[in-house]
Amino acid sequence: PTGTMASQHHPLLTTIAQWAWSTDPSPLVTPTTCLSTLPLLSTPCLLRLLAKLIGIAIIAASCINKAPVLHNIYSSKSALGLSPTSTYGEVIMYSNAAFYNLRRGNPFTAYGETFMVMVQTLVVVLMIWRYGEEKKTNNVGVVCGAYLVYLFVVFYVLTQDTIYILMVYNPIVLLTSRGSQILANHQQKQTGAQSLATTGMNLTGSLIRTVTTIKEVGWDFHILRSYGVSITLNMILFTQIVMYRENTKRMLDDIKQKKKE
Repeated sequence: PTGTMASQHHPLLTTIAQWAWSTDPSPLVTPTTCLSTLPLLSTPCLLRLLAKLIGIAIIAASCINKAPVLHNIYSSKSALGLSPTSTYGEVIMYSNAAFYNLRRGNPFTAYGETFMVMVQTLVVVLMIWRYGEEKKTNNVGVVCGAYLVYLFVVFYVLTQDTIYILMVYNPIVLLTSRGSQILANHQQKQTGAQSLATTGMNLTGSLIRTVTTIKEVGWDFHILRSYGVSITLNMILFTQIVMYRENTKRMLDDIKQKKKE
């Protein structure tokens, strides 16, 4: 009877049901079961659907995650305050998360923002090379070559049994990249082109993703540990941006004035 009830629904509704509930590991959450409870969804079905919708919202918001940083760099024509080491680390961090989930076959709604932010962070790297103080000494070829080797290892060397290595090392990469930025902020007493909005989005996204990951993927220790470290470091960065806001404003105004002169 349940199958007959499900088959009577509009094809579009059936397609949505397959997208929302077909990959849930719980026997209580299947397209047929959830459709049979309409118009009032059962609690497990509703929670799964909400996790999917929140995932889409996070992915949509992530499309402009680095926009404030890119705007700050372009408007000031300077990447002062941004640590190249931290930015390179972010590229690897987001790449690890995106490629790990991709190789594991996890739902795109559970990790899609990592792809979006990864691409934007690569653009930040290009902006640092264009406007940063390090542009004269930075070996662009070495960095690009190293990333190509990394991609080869991820897709042609690591197997399904060893792909977890990406997430094992991600907290270390995260600590190195964000840690170097936190240290630089503390030493310089300003945060340069870093953005309160971007850091706030990262912090909020990590908090929400912790919940949606548990719902969509399960208790994947490697992913959840990375989110825990990310939440802690983003809170520190957020505090620094607020704390050094006046110093940063004076510094950026001075740079703009010198550019005009």
